[in-house]
Amino acid sequence: MKPTPAQPGPHGTARRLRKTTESAPNVNVVVMTTVVCYQCGEKFSITHRSSCSDQALAARQAVWLEDKFVWDHIQENDHPGSIQLPGSGEMKLSGPRGV
Repeated sequence: MKPTPAQPGPHGTARRLRKTTESAPNVNVVVMTTVVCYQCGEKFSITHRSSCSDQALAARQAVWLEDKFVWDHIQENDHPGSIQLPGSGEMKLSGPRGV
């Protein structure tokens, strides 16, 4: 079952931040952190469901997202507007930063 746009995925979602926000805040979602692509400056917020927010997981997801941004640029792909984030068990543990 695919989550609705207002609902983050099971392990969180990264959403592009627009310069103007017109939508009402979702009380079921917590913004854990913001990640900026150092190559193009696009900003994304990492959100978790308020019932299962995890700061340590959000920090690992931020590193994973930064690496994804690098690959997007290498492959000359645009960053998607919304990205389903992996859970702890879905991120590989072999990288120099633990991702």
